[in-house]
Order: sequence, then C-alpha cells, then structure tokens
Amino acid sequence: MRLRLIILVLALLAFLSASTGGWLYYYSLKQSAYHDAENYAKTRSELLQRQLNLFLSEHIRPVRALAGLKELRMVLEKSDPQSMSQVNSILDNFALSLDLDACYLMNRQGITVASSNRNKTHSFVGQDFSFRPYFRKAILGRSSTYLALGTTSNRRGVYYSHPVYSKEGVSILGVAVIKSSVELAESKLFTESEEVLMVTDPNGMVFVSNREDLRFNFLWQLDPAKIEEIKGTKQFGNGPWPWAGFQHLENGNVRDRDGADYLFSALALDSHPGWQIIHLRDLRAIAKHLADPFMAVVGPVILIVSVLIGISVVILYSMALQEILRRKTAEKDLRLSEERYRDIYHKTPVMLHSIDTTGKIIRVSDYWLEKMGYTRDEVIGQALTGFYSEASRRYAEGIILPEFFRTGVCTDVPYTYVKKNKETIDTLLSCYGVRDDNNRVVRSLAVSVDVTEKNQVQKALEKATQKLSTYSMDLERQVEKRTVELKKVEDKLRRLSGRIMAAHEIERRALARELHDHLGQVLTALRMDAVWIGNFLAKRDDDAAERAGRICSLIDDTIGDVRDMAFRLRPGVLDDLGLEEALESLTGDFEKRSEITCLFQSTTIPSMDDTLATALYRIAQEALTNAMRHSGASVVGVALTMDTDRLALTIKDNGTGFAFDDINEASGFGLAGMQERATLAGGTLDILSEQGQGTRVRCRVQVGS
Repeated sequence: MRLRLIILVLALLAFLSASTGGWLYYYSLKQSAYHDAENYAKTRSELLQRQLNLFLSEHIRPVRALAGLKELRMVLEKSDPQSMSQVNSILDNFALSLDLDACYLMNRQGITVASSNRNKTHSFVGQDFSFRPYFRKAILGRSSTYLALGTTSNRRGVYYSHPVYSKEGVSILGVAVIKSSVELAESKLFTESEEVLMVTDPNGMVFVSNREDLRFNFLWQLDPAKIEEIKGTKQFGNGPWPWAGFQHLENGNVRDRDGADYLFSALALDSHPGWQIIHLRDLRAIAKHLADPFMAVVGPVILIVSVLIGISVVILYSMALQEILRRKTAEKDLRLSEERYRDIYHKTPVMLHSIDTTGKIIRVSDYWLEKMGYTRDEVIGQALTGFYSEASRRYAEGIILPEFFRTGVCTDVPYTYVKKNKETIDTLLSCYGVRDDNNRVVRSLAVSVDVTEKNQVQKALEKATQKLSTYSMDLERQVEKRTVELKKVEDKLRRLSGRIMAAHEIERRALARELHDHLGQVLTALRMDAVWIGNFLAKRDDDAAERAGRICSLIDDTIGDVRDMAFRLRPGVLDDLGLEEALESLTGDFEKRSEITCLFQSTTIPSMDDTLATALYRIAQEALTNAMRHSGASVVGVALTMDTDRLALTIKDNGTGFAFDDINEASGFGLAGMQERATLAGGTLDILSEQGQGTRVRCRVQVGS
C-alpha cells in the first residue's frame, strides 16, 4: 500500500513537473522572443543610424563647394544685376542637380539676398533668418547641420550652412545654405510596419516617424515653461505640439495612453548630440506571434510526455532501490577513506590547517599545534589572522584572503606566526580552495613551510651585499652631483633660448601690427587720395588721370605686399581664432606662393596657451619653408590630430628627402630651431627622411591635465 502511494505521488509530481516544464518552456520561448525582438530593434536602430548619418552628411561637401564659389563672394561684396543673375543661376543648378528643396545666400545680417526658390510663393529672398543656429554658427566660421521645420515653406528639412569668406580668406562676408527635404529620407528609411520608428530631438519632439499621427508630438510629457522655450526657437514652427501619451516603465519599456506596453529601444544619432532613433514594438503582438503556434504544437506534446513520465516512474522506482544499495556501500567506503586521510593529515610533519569563509580555523594538524605550542581547543573556531604578527595580519586581511576566496588558490605567501611563548616563525603558505556545487570556495586546505632559518641566512647575505655596494655609492653621488650641475646649465640655456624666442615673437607681433595698422592705414589713405585725384583729372587731363590710375594699382600691390609681410611675421588669425585656423590659413598661403598642393587635416583639439600654439605654428611654418626650398615636392600634407591627451602636428611631403649624414650645422634647414621650439613646448620632434622617399616632421606634445 505504501509503495502504491509513493508511485501515485510520483506520478502526480511527474504530471505537475511536465505541466510546469511546459509553462517554463513557454515562458523561456516568450523571453527568447522578447530577446530576439530586442536584438532586432537594436540591429534595426543601428542600420537606421548609419543610413541617417549618411543622409545627414550627404550635402556637407556640396555646401562647402557652393560657399567657395567666387560669384557668391562677389555678389556679397558688390551686388549688381549681372552678378545676381549669375548667383541665381548657380543656386538653381545646385538645387536641380542635387534634388534639393532650396539653395540660398545670406549676408552678414542674416538677410537672404539670393535663393533658388525666389519665384515661388514661399521665397526666402528678403527673409531674415539670423535667429537660426545654422546661421549663427556659420557667421562665426563653423559649418553647421540643422534639423528644423521651414518657417516659410512649412516643410521639414535638413539645413547645411558654410561661411563665405572674402578673397583673402580672412573675413566672413555671408553664409551659403542648402536645404534638403526630410520627407524623401523618411519615405525610404521609415517604412510602414508593426513597429514604430521615430527620430526625436533632445526634448523628445518627434521629427521623423513612420507614423504620421506621431509627427510633431512630444514623446514624453514636458512642463509648459519648457514648451514655451522650444516655441521661442521656431525650430518646429509655432505648435501646438501635443503629448503622444508615452510613459517610462520600471523595466525599461514604455506604455501609451491606451495602456499598451511597448518594447523600447533608443540609439543616439552621432552627428546630432541629444537626438535619438526610437524603436517601439507592441509586446502584445510579440506574444501573439508566439502563443498561437505554441498551443497548436506543444500542448499535445506535453500531454503525451506526462503519460510517458508516469509510466517511467514505475520503472525508475525499481532502479532507485538498487541505486540506494550501491550508495550505502559507497558511503561506507568513503568513511574508511576519510579516516585514512585524517590519519595522514595529522601525522604529516608540516603545518597544515583549514579555514572557512569567515577566516576561522576549522581544522589543524597535530604538527601545527606542536609547532605553535597550543592545544586544539585553544585554536579551533579562532581567526587564523589572530596568530599572525601585526604586519602579516594586515597583509592577509587586506590582500591575500579576498584574493584567495576569489581565485581559490595562492602560492608561497610570506607570513610571520607568533607562537604561544611569543616567539616568531617565518613561513611560506600555499593554499588550495575546496569548492561547493556552485563553484564557490567554502574552505581551504593550506600548507605552511617554516623558512625562519632560510630568512636569517638571506638577511646575513643582504647585509654583506649592502656593505659591498657602499664602496660604489660615493662615486655614484659624485656622478649624480655633476649630472645635476650639467642639468642646471642646460636648463639655464633652454630658458635663455625660450626668452629669446619669446622676444622674437613679441617683436614679430609688434612689427606685424605696425605694418598692418600704421603703414596699411597710410597706404589706404594714399589710395583714397589717388582715386580722388584720378576722378578729378578724368575730365581735365587723360594722361594725368591714367597716371593716377597706375599710382592706385601700385598702392594696391603695396598694400597686398604689406599684408603678406605682416601675415608672415605674425598671422592675426593665430591670436584671434587659434592654432587650427592659423594652420589652415598658412597652408592656403603656402599653396598660393609655392604652387605646391598643400592639404590640411584637423580633428577636434582642446584649447591651449599662446606659447604652445606659437611653437607649433612656427614648426609648421619652418617645415613648409624647407619643403618649398629644398624638397622639390608636388604635394605637402599638414595634419593636426589628438590622440588621448597627446597633440600631434605632422608635416609630410613627397619630395626628394635627404640623408641626415649630409646635414651639417650650417645648413640644417632650421632643424635645430624646430627641435628647440618643440623642447621648450614640453614636446618631442621626430624627423624621418630618406633620399627619394620624402620627409616627415612630427611634433608631439602633452596637453590637458
């Protein structure tokens, strides 16, 4: 009767186990489906991110090319019907060939002076867009990409802006702008499906979506003050912008106003800080796709498995009886083995002990007790570190024990034991961790080897070695003293060189300012007088008027020469805009003067003091001068890059190169000056050159904290 009851209980448990297993299987499938949906959302978002980044960077180069056209510069400097007609034709061609919404040109005040949509009802001509961030950044010399709703056309677009520079490349005359439609990318990338795809700004405004009803809605609820602030920017029109009704849940998902939960995934848009690609998928749709096939296929299988398990219980019961008998026999053998192990443990002539996870002793060998002078009752249950010296206790509790319980092993750890009679023992401890079924260390098996005599011999040897080394220390101190003296002399020379270079830079800056401000103003005044004289003589004496015109041309050439001289002495852009803009101006001037193609590349660099910027600029200037005079190169590259906290300036040409053995002090191409500037700036200068292989000059300097 009892056996029947056991079998009945086992059968019932088997049925419950099968049912529970089916439910767990369904639950795991559901979790797997959610996991697959999360992976799909992540993959889809990453793909959209790459595609959107390509779309948003598509017209950066075209707007830069448009801004560099001389016709735009001319119409901003002096507008006339012929120039305006040429600019309008150029804007029309850009808009048509690139399939753009509009191309337009703005003056320094933000007024649109020319546009490809000038003949349409939503023409930009005459409109003031100075409030737009893309204009503000471009007028300061920085290209910009801006997502917004058109205030005139009421159409979404991506605005690309770039400054239009004067002929000298110093002053900004206006801004060239390209507007590309967002609807085209939206129709291609954001197709209709069960999932919800959106692109939101930093405040949660839905700007692009495959759901039309969500566009220009706030994804999250904002306070009225923030909404008024957004309204003031005019980036998304004048509103109203309703709340889409979504709320964050604790599990990371979101819920709409109808109570439906969505799997939420967000990925930042790299090219626009704060903007995100949002992916939502209804959790009910995911569960429905899983539940229908599961109930049709797995349900009958669970029933069949339950019956088979019930039949198997009877068979397994008889087998279990035999297994119990075998286990009792094995347990008996295990007890005998443990007794033999215990006998070996206590009689081995080394110090053995075991501790639990709290560091308390749970077992020690007889030899350990004999060596330390304690009884077993005085040791068991006590902290092992209580028998260490103070230094060994701190070392064990702070470093060794945490590391041991993490890794389960330690080897040859030096400890000092304190015996009961206060004598000390130096030991080397090696330990192995015993783990449970969860692979966690639950106790240790440790061996301590007495190395007291060995350490005493080692200390005596160290004393002898110390005495032997004493005889050489006086000589080393003298060498160090002489080295310090030489270092002081070297530092004085370097400081003197730095002061000389700084004085040169101050003199250059003063001379450049005097040339630019005083002589330039004088020449400008002379030119104005010459123009007045030419106009006065135009109706009286043609020869005199022609000579006055030649005087104007000569004064113009002289003004240009004065500006070039002032720029070479000390470029104003280095003081006003910094190193990056100064190097770009230097390479442009170099290309004009030398007819050598000069390419400049730069990454984002941190701010730096004037001394460092001047040193790097002079190194680049000297290297370019050497390339023009000696290399015979056709292409020179200048790169300013940032690697972690090191700033690197690299000048590389494809010229003939040179052998360092052929360079003497008198014809060193200014290499010593570049090296000295790099050293004074706290950096290093590397020059790599081979005959026929070109030359590379690289200066690296530490920046930041």
